[in-house]
Amino acid sequence: RRKGSEESCLFVFFAGEYSTANARKLIDEATANGFVLIQTKEVSMRPEDVKRVFQNSADDLVEWISKGPVIALELNGDGVVEACKKVANEVFSGTKVFVSDNKNTSSRDVDSFFNFADMQMGL
Repeated sequence: RRKGSEESCLFVFFAGEYSTANARKLIDEATANGFVLIQTKEVSMRPEDVKRVFQNSADDLVEWISKGPVIALELNGDGVVEACKKVANEVFSGTKVFVSDNKNTSSRDVDSFFNFADMQMGL
């Protein structure tokens, strides 16, 4: 899907009872605010994958991947990173998620995750 904006955000749900429902809810929230879903993938990760993909945030996330696969979404649109952070705090406050920290590093987050996911699919 073509990106209408230079700004994309990586939003990852870690395995839990409602991760699929939460992903759907996020898509609804995002599209209602004019953002576009570019891609989504569900993959299993090992601790070394988490360190490579999430780098500085990895230590906090390693324990969560043992619970099952993660669901990652790339959302696109001007202001999408701030909007996703707001949704993470307001809608998913009790849920373990990763959200791109700022728009300067968000495209690197997206590339790191989906390059990893594409390699997993190729194995």
